[in-house]
Amino acid sequence: MARKMSPPNRRPIHRSAPPQRRSGANAPFQVAIIASGQAYQEAAAWAAATYVRQIQPPGAVSVLLPRREPLVRRLRLHARRFGFVLDRFPLRRVSEAKFTSQLKCQAFWHAVSRLRDGQLVLLADADTCCLQPLCLAPEAQAGILGGKIGLAPDIVDRHFRSPADPWYLPPAQRAVYVNSGVIVAGRKSLPLFTTFRRLSKQKRFLHGPFNDQKVINYALGRRFRERLVLLDRAFNELRQFHDPRTVIAHCAGGAGNLGHHPAGRQTLHQQLCAAVLQRTRRAP
Repeated sequence: MARKMSPPNRRPIHRSAPPQRRSGANAPFQVAIIASGQAYQEAAAWAAATYVRQIQPPGAVSVLLPRREPLVRRLRLHARRFGFVLDRFPLRRVSEAKFTSQLKCQAFWHAVSRLRDGQLVLLADADTCCLQPLCLAPEAQAGILGGKIGLAPDIVDRHFRSPADPWYLPPAQRAVYVNSGVIVAGRKSLPLFTTFRRLSKQKRFLHGPFNDQKVINYALGRRFRERLVLLDRAFNELRQFHDPRTVIAHCAGGAGNLGHHPAGRQTLHQQLCAAVLQRTRRAP
């Protein structure tokens, strides 16, 4: 199926400034890492620990899992050691297909629905790693608290170009193509996540390439182009993990199969997280 992309419609979208060297964010910041299955629970155990090192209190960081899914040992041990929270949400599958899309879109909605006005949540994939303190520019925070959502551009524009594809958007309807591995949201953005959750259950989104990212980019272009705050790629860096500007590294590419990725992304992610934990280890 052809997927090579046309240039996106470059409508004015607020872009966040590059991360500044200051700690914390003005608005109360939470982190929710979504995980399911052994490989992703293992990854979340490492990822959550790196976020704890960059945000206080540790309880502001949580790993969000489907209700009744058994915990892997490392996740339980790391939660106890580093102080992050293990949280649950009700997952209602409508199909055996596109599990990752259903998982993430339902978890996104759950996390955002529990926010209070004035709070921010960073929704992160389990294969991310936080390298330095989280801090958004004031104008980006204001936009997100006002009902927009923050995402960084993907490294490739993956909009579908064939009108035969059920997820096709004409060039005039496309926003900048974003990667869904890191999303920043506030309570007023809940209607967007309600739409993402609804679309993820529709038959046309239960097949084809990509998962929640396909749903989100479709919805942003079709309905919510004015609700996107474009984050600097430093908040979702897919290549330059050791760049000093990188805030969050993202060992993407598993598409729901992290443990079987041929390039060893799971091992790379664990090594990167372990290095961060070693570097940021606090004195007893």
